[in-house]
Amino acid sequence: GWSRPPMGFVKLNVDSSFDHDLLRGMVGAVLRDDKRRFIVGGNCNIDWCADVLTAEVLVLRFGLLLAQRMGCNRLVINFDNMEVINTMKNEGQLAGAAVAVFDDCYFLACDFPLTAFEHCNGEANKVAHELARLVKFSVTRDCFEEPLVKIVTFLIDDVTVISN
Repeated sequence: GWSRPPMGFVKLNVDSSFDHDLLRGMVGAVLRDDKRRFIVGGNCNIDWCADVLTAEVLVLRFGLLLAQRMGCNRLVINFDNMEVINTMKNEGQLAGAAVAVFDDCYFLACDFPLTAFEHCNGEANKVAHELARLVKFSVTRDCFEEPLVKIVTFLIDDVTVISN
């Protein structure tokens, strides 16, 4: 389930969806404090995207920019893509279509005083996954400080799973 970040840290969960036929991506991100309280969320379309890995690293950049905009200092980034996590832990070094975006993400992550990248399973990433899914149905908001009605159940489920 969703693990609590260390005291004073903010947890960023990100997820993306990729349409192979249209070469488009959908991304979702959510920030919560160390008490699991919703801080901010966002989602958007990626009009053109080369592949799944590019969509995955673009959602990371989207989430890091969201955290930066909210003035976060200490960040735990949760992601269900191990390749992205390992690449970020390796200073963003990767060859391929996504190399420039990985560079952006690495330097964005370096701007935070403290960051940690953690792998999480899909179950622990339900809120970000739902935000990315909602983009297909035109429910997009670059940034929102009140949770969308459609994600409230997922936010409550996360807290309930941890509390039980």
